[in-house]
Amino acid sequence: LLMKMPKGGTLINTARHEVVHEGQILEVFKEKPDFCYLSDVAPKNAEEIKAFLGDKYMKRAIFTQKKMGAQTLEANNNAGVAAANQIVDFFEKGVTKFQLNPFPSDESPSKKAKTA
Repeated sequence: LLMKMPKGGTLINTARHEVVHEGQILEVFKEKPDFCYLSDVAPKNAEEIKAFLGDKYMKRAIFTQKKMGAQTLEANNNAGVAAANQIVDFFEKGVTKFQLNPFPSDESPSKKAKTA
């Protein structure tokens, strides 16, 4: 899939290293001179990527020294509270604001709640 990215495409990974096929990243760098990769989780082959890119490292690939997101107790608590509120709103009120895959209009939770 990475080879199908548009010209000048940049992949940004803020999740975890398992989300990206790390072995393919170096191959994409070799095949696509316009490909860029930014991650707050350095891939296991980061040193190999740095060696291949040479002086273009930090222009085409940037890896932070440590994971940047949700690393404090406050951030984790806030994320948990937000998720809990979204789940309660979904089940109590049928709120689908944060839903990724919308229901067909005749199957929405709010309509089912009214007919049940």
